[in-house]
Amino acid sequence: MRSIIKNRKQGSNLPISIKLVVKIALVASGFSVWGTGFIWALVGLYLFLPILRGILSVLVGFGAIILFLLILLTFL
Repeated sequence: MRSIIKNRKQGSNLPISIKLVVKIALVASGFSVWGTGFIWALVGLYLFLPILRGILSVLVGFGAIILFLLILLTFL
């Protein structure tokens, strides 16, 4: 029983995760198919994703407020 608990606590001994290997393979295949434009698109997406999420959040909030007001005005 102790060995089972000990093995669970140790986790994986792999130096690199499978998820990272898949990401590297996808980037390499995208680079081979589309070239450097693919790399620049990934860099831009990585850098501006928080900004895009903020803009999308504001737009969804405005949409919810407008929808609420339309429903409120329709049924009154």
